[in-house]
Amino acid sequence: MARVHIDHVSMCVWDLEKAIADWADILEVLAPGHAARLTRGGGTGDDVPMIWATFQNPDPEGVSIQLWAPASEDTWVHKVLAKRGEFVHHIAFLSDDFGHTMEQCRTAGLPILFDEDSGPDTMPWLKWNFIGEEKAHGVLIELATRYQAVGDRWYPHPGNAENTPLLDDLRKKYYD
Repeated sequence: MARVHIDHVSMCVWDLEKAIADWADILEVLAPGHAARLTRGGGTGDDVPMIWATFQNPDPEGVSIQLWAPASEDTWVHKVLAKRGEFVHHIAFLSDDFGHTMEQCRTAGLPILFDEDSGPDTMPWLKWNFIGEEKAHGVLIELATRYQAVGDRWYPHPGNAENTPLLDDLRKKYYD
């Protein structure tokens, strides 16, 4: 059975740098451990160039705060921001067996947004899809491949089902 955990809450914002500064102010008071570790990324996903920053929870299975913004002008994201303002875009659940988790969701009849899983072009190993906001009462539920945050980068988690050969190599190298 796949292991799934809530990983982060993601806000869609107009100005990523302003949002980072504002959230740093909040987290430095309320959760200093979160403020100490910021990862950044970017890429094109779902036909939208995007940039993001994540205040990583020091607990690998704790909930992090992610901020993201469109990285180019005149995308559908701009239209949504103009209509709604900044908003909670999604709550992310990470799975150590993404394919199995997606299969379970589809079998259960959950409303999956994309027929084919998506992900950023800069990290081809990272897959995601969403349960629609109508089912989750106003917020998207992101289902994604579990990853590891190392420094300011995301890497595939060696314990994921699709990385079994990598995990076996690491065990042989360091533990056998």
